[in-house]
Amino acid sequence: MRFLSSYLPFLASFVLLLLTACGAVPRHEDVKVGQPIPPFQLSSLDGTTVDSESLKGKPVVLNFWATWCGPCVREIPTLKELHRAEAVRVVSIALDDEGESVVRPFVAGHGIDYPVLLGNRDVFQRFNGYAIPYTLVLDSSLRIVKMHRGLVTTRRLEKDVRQAMAE
Repeated sequence: MRFLSSYLPFLASFVLLLLTACGAVPRHEDVKVGQPIPPFQLSSLDGTTVDSESLKGKPVVLNFWATWCGPCVREIPTLKELHRAEAVRVVSIALDDEGESVVRPFVAGHGIDYPVLLGNRDVFQRFNGYAIPYTLVLDSSLRIVKMHRGLVTTRRLEKDVRQAMAE
């Protein structure tokens, strides 16, 4: 009996974890090509709140990144180019722990002209994120057309955007 009582706090925490994991949040296995993205609501650097539903209407390139990530920085020119083409909406979600105090000067210094949202680990995990850069190409109804983990080329993203526009 003494043995069981020493593990009781651990068991209670484990049961609580299981119960909270069964909520309405999409499961990691649901974040895949052909499925809609998990809903989110995040603050942008311009002070507005962006709801995932507001992105509907045209294809979206959704990019998770951080200021300290070398491959993420190398993708910025590609994302800027896609944003200027206006056939697709480019939205990035910065995952820096320091938040706006680090992201804002970085965005200004790199001339990023597409929307930058301030993300967090919860949102990243709901998207089945585990490494950055992590880029999803979405159709106009926010269904995932392509997923890229790691650096993605301009040519690859352009091809994926054409596919998203056709769907």
